[in-house]
Amino acid sequence: MDALYARQSVDKKDSISIEAQLEKCACESGGNYMVFSDKGFSGKNFNRPSFKNMLQCVREGKIHRIIVYRLDRLSRSIADFSVFWNILEKNGVEFLSVNERFDTATPIGRAMLYIIMSFAQLERETIAERIRDNYYARFKRGVWTGGPAPVGFDIIKNSSDGRRASFLCANSEAELVKLIFNLYSSGLSLGKTAKKVSEGLMEKKRYWDSRAVSRIIRNPVYAMCSGDIYWYYAEKGIEIENDISDFDGTRGAMLTGKEGGKCLPKLSIAGHDGIIDPQIFLYCNRRLDMNSTVCGGQKSRYSFVSGLLRCGLCQSSVKVVMSQGKRYIFCSKGCCGLKGCDLEGLEDTVLNTVKEAVKRYMPCENQPDRADEIDFRIKNLVKAIEEGGVSAKYINERINFLENEKNNIVCQAGGKKPVVDFSDIMDNDYKRGIIRAAVEKIVIRENTLEIFYRF
Repeated sequence: MDALYARQSVDKKDSISIEAQLEKCACESGGNYMVFSDKGFSGKNFNRPSFKNMLQCVREGKIHRIIVYRLDRLSRSIADFSVFWNILEKNGVEFLSVNERFDTATPIGRAMLYIIMSFAQLERETIAERIRDNYYARFKRGVWTGGPAPVGFDIIKNSSDGRRASFLCANSEAELVKLIFNLYSSGLSLGKTAKKVSEGLMEKKRYWDSRAVSRIIRNPVYAMCSGDIYWYYAEKGIEIENDISDFDGTRGAMLTGKEGGKCLPKLSIAGHDGIIDPQIFLYCNRRLDMNSTVCGGQKSRYSFVSGLLRCGLCQSSVKVVMSQGKRYIFCSKGCCGLKGCDLEGLEDTVLNTVKEAVKRYMPCENQPDRADEIDFRIKNLVKAIEEGGVSAKYINERINFLENEKNNIVCQAGGKKPVVDFSDIMDNDYKRGIIRAAVEKIVIRENTLEIFYRF
């Protein structure tokens, strides 16, 4: 029995319909055939329901020949087609393309088949590249690149280089965005900021949490981008499409790509006006940067020392559990030497011991970390010079500024305030961040503990 297969990804005027394809295929069949069709599916892979059903019929021996109107209706990937062709050969199934007359029983016919498939794949990759190039061309021009508008903006159509293009325009919810930045810059946490915002918006049925607030604060689309914002992103190693002179303190910016992704992050000045003062935007983002450094690491519901504890007998991890309102610790391998250990006393001992160690070894305000951070920022600026993406004049001025800042830090190291004032620490997340920054592991025995530091 023959199998007639047709596919149409998008219904266009210049594309042949499913019905027309099947009609052409039926002319090549003896009259006894099964019909398989996939509408609205791309040819980039075989993830299509009717196609999968057809392959199952091939494996069951119900089909002896597959007929398609054109080769790219079946697949646009040479790798996928190779897999498909191996299945056909294994089951003794013939293949016929109505447009490209191939005799798959001959070596020449098979060779021609692979050549045509190579061109089909080339066409798909060329289309993908053209779409990607068009995306970055719009990005560089400051045109909105697609997707829903961010909170506080609407999408409008304006002229750009003689063509109609999409841009952002602030709407009534811009006041909500300003409220978020003002609350967070006043000292509230992300969670408390989200709670405050949600309290006034219950009628709008929008749920705000810490992550949603963080996304708003991180998005440069809201900032009135000034030169300080230029340097903030340049020192993070992000590629900037515009010269610093374009950062005039009025327009917003767009950020594309992710760290660690296939495409490096890029920043471009947008065609709309920002709504957040650049200094407030920078203050909020630098505060988020600090939070991710201090409060990172594994979290536990029961203790800020979880994950650092090791058994002194077998060196296995020590777990903290809650039972009937009380906290207990036990060795993950069942050592009985830790039974009945006072967890609260252990936490107090660790906190006080780390406090004294920090005062002894790091008497000044986190100077080494700040100096290392400046070195990292300078390294990114030097990289920008090498890549030629930014004016060397501006970068050299910024490097000189950072070098002076670093020298001042090194010269002033002595007699400054402690790295952390432990007397004010009440939050477990903050305690966890400080302890993890200073401590590598804590080895516990029945009546003693030993702390191994990172410095």
